[in-house]
Amino acid sequence: MTTPDKRLDEIERQLTPQEWAIRLADEMRKHPTVEDFMKSIIKGTYKNSPFMKPYWMLENQAEDRHPGKQPEDIRARYQLHRKLRAEYHTLKMLIIKVNSMIEIKAEAAGLKAALLLARLHTLILQDAFGRTAKKAAEWVQEYKTADADEEENRQIMLKELAAYTDVYFGETFTDSLPLGPDVRIRFPTMIEEWVQEAIALIADIFADEAAVRAIQDKYFDGHPILSQDVEASLTGAVNMVEDEAARFNEYLSIRARLFKAEWDIEEESEDGITSAIPGEREGTLTIDINAIKRGSAHRLATKLADEWVKQVKRDAVADMLEESGEPGEAEAHIWKQYREQYGVKP
Repeated sequence: MTTPDKRLDEIERQLTPQEWAIRLADEMRKHPTVEDFMKSIIKGTYKNSPFMKPYWMLENQAEDRHPGKQPEDIRARYQLHRKLRAEYHTLKMLIIKVNSMIEIKAEAAGLKAALLLARLHTLILQDAFGRTAKKAAEWVQEYKTADADEEENRQIMLKELAAYTDVYFGETFTDSLPLGPDVRIRFPTMIEEWVQEAIALIADIFADEAAVRAIQDKYFDGHPILSQDVEASLTGAVNMVEDEAARFNEYLSIRARLFKAEWDIEEESEDGITSAIPGEREGTLTIDINAIKRGSAHRLATKLADEWVKQVKRDAVADMLEESGEPGEAEAHIWKQYREQYGVKP
């Protein structure tokens, strides 16, 4: 009579290295954190842990497929066992590598996004208060005082307002240097610098997300491989930068509604300089999330996924060579991989 345990054993003896790796990822994702997962498996035996059991079962699979005792059978069994073991080991290390990298990068990205949001909040307040101070100073300049005391107070107020009117994000001639007739090189404003930092961070975070998805699709049949806590950190970072972009775009939209008429009048003046932020009226300051995903994030993701896989494959082969006991083979393999990576010939 076939017992449930025996049927399960028969099924597990037929699982591929990829199926074992997917089972490992699924088991890990049952727990809220990687630490909880590790604590749960440590309660069991080493041999039956999700990390190690696949190695023994793949060895049994090789024996089932090449059961003979002839030299060619032994050789085929050994080669198949090594192949299956190496494939699973690589996939297992890939799961560990991706989780480790995303955990580090998502945490750093979250901190950077929080700092950028704080800076954006400050810039918006500076912008609003600077414009208000400028208009107030213009009004105070024209105010006719009744006596010496009022005049003294007026001068004090103008000095106080002057400290805030310097905060100005609109176009000015001082933002650029002349290079020749009708040619000027312009320096980026604080807003433009903020936009470039934000776009770089957004591209980096979306690249991480896309790299994980690409690896999952290619090596794990689309199954998720991030632990719950790491996945939540990445999702949180993605949501934060999306909110950041939406908030900034809304800020530009509000400015356009409030000041468009003023910009049109200023543009008709002799110098053509307006109080708009450089690039604002042309739409070059707007952060386009979808364009970032299709462009720089996609390119970064492809490179990132390739780098992670190359590193894992190199280390996995080194592990297998070290396990074989051949002196110096692992080190020689790693050195060869580095030479290929940097294009250096021996």
